[in-house]
Amino acid sequence: MIMTLESCSFPIADTIALRAESVASIDTSIISVGAIIGRATPLLSHSLMIVPFVGVISTFQSDPLIRQSNTLERCLKGVEGVREGSVLRIDLQNRIHALDTLAVENALSIKLVHCGENHSLGLTMRTPGDDIDLIFGMLYSEGIIESNLDVHSLSIDSDEAKVILEDSCKFDAPEHRRRTTKSSACGVCGKESISNLLHTHGPKLRDNFSLDITSISQAAESLISSQRIFELTGGTHAAAFFSEDCELISLREDIGRHNALDKLIGSYIRQPIYSTPPLLFVSGRASFELVQKCIRFGIPIMASVGAASTLAVDMAIEHNLTLLSFVRDGRMVVHSTPHRISNY
Repeated sequence: MIMTLESCSFPIADTIALRAESVASIDTSIISVGAIIGRATPLLSHSLMIVPFVGVISTFQSDPLIRQSNTLERCLKGVEGVREGSVLRIDLQNRIHALDTLAVENALSIKLVHCGENHSLGLTMRTPGDDIDLIFGMLYSEGIIESNLDVHSLSIDSDEAKVILEDSCKFDAPEHRRRTTKSSACGVCGKESISNLLHTHGPKLRDNFSLDITSISQAAESLISSQRIFELTGGTHAAAFFSEDCELISLREDIGRHNALDKLIGSYIRQPIYSTPPLLFVSGRASFELVQKCIRFGIPIMASVGAASTLAVDMAIEHNLTLLSFVRDGRMVVHSTPHRISNY
């Protein structure tokens, strides 16, 4: 038997209504996660079916699915890389069957063809969307190509990508061979040797400008507020380019932090003419593979919401990169080359 608030007689109906009202006001990571991780906050109403853990509700055999928020269905339209799934939200007093939104993680197989020979780059776990940007960015970041002119053609069919390189492309297959699947958590997993990761080459970093500390802090707020997939799922990283005025130029998201940056860089590499932005902002920590990609592309300032690793700092110092971490609420930690930061 399925019971509703309308079918209950006093005082049971009043009891359930009071519990429903208390649930609607709860602001926790279980029911309302907006304050914790920035996701769309569920809007619960008394017309929705709430299932408290009390004896009278034990007669429930099935519960309707509650959408995470009243506006979520509209928000999902046109957003690639997300999927809804049924979940059970629980706390110490209640259980709610709901529809939750998840970031998609799928494998992308990449095969290179160079001078008539096939080479596999293995599998990359990524959030679908901007796959062409991802591939261009990955090929450039790993030194396989120097520009879009090195790519003769690129095709994607059912999560399988085929890249035909120009014969003139200086591609060294043994250097880039991978033995294992590359996960979305690590941009360097599967490399045969760690040593070839430390030979980073890129253009000379610009030194004739500085960014205001207040503007950089505002850029951090812009980064956070512009993450559409993260707002829906709480499960993606973001990388964004900003101008000298710290205005948002472009942003990419992915379940893997290095994928988000590869997508961003790839969107530029694909263009015949582009100007390298002065500031890169990442939503997570500053790991050395992200710093390496930043240096490779010639970005002089890299900022992160999270912490920086030791190797990231060492690489930034060696290559004259301004590396900032813990940028939030008007504060930041400057690890290297502070002269590009002004008004502090």
